[in-house]
Amino acid sequence: MSPSAKAIRKLYLLRHAEAAYGAPGVGDHDRPLAERGRRQAVAVGQVLATKDLEMVLCSTAARAVETAQVAKLPLALIKKPDLYEASAMRIRAVVARIPEYVTKVLVIAHSPGIPDLVRTLADADSDAAAREAIRYTFPPGSLAGLEFAGSWTDLHKARLFLAQKAA
Repeated sequence: MSPSAKAIRKLYLLRHAEAAYGAPGVGDHDRPLAERGRRQAVAVGQVLATKDLEMVLCSTAARAVETAQVAKLPLALIKKPDLYEASAMRIRAVVARIPEYVTKVLVIAHSPGIPDLVRTLADADSDAAAREAIRYTFPPGSLAGLEFAGSWTDLHKARLFLAQKAA
């Protein structure tokens, strides 16, 4: 087993900020952020600025891309069509393809995939306050942080250490 396989990895999962309601002729994929969503993205960007991210994977939906742009993330986005309307299983499959040398990743996608994945991965050692914060709701702009030792391909459970709901 390579040393990188036992590395401590951090996975941040962000549900895109609040989107505007669809205007006539604007499909779901193209909906932009609402003004409230822009404020949410700024706030989450301030939190993420301290996380030393190495990679950002993002749904191709306009509201997800705009969330990253307004958050002023310090990395180029890797846009993944697979993350649009992705289930928790599909998001996990995308994460499993992350190169092993990467240890801190942000995934920006949608509900129900993001909240379902957070709840599925959170293990018994997770921070109790973080688990309670997302127990019932994971609104747009919410962020979760999970950590585990091992390979991205072996991610089945992780310790939830951060759960921040958007205002």
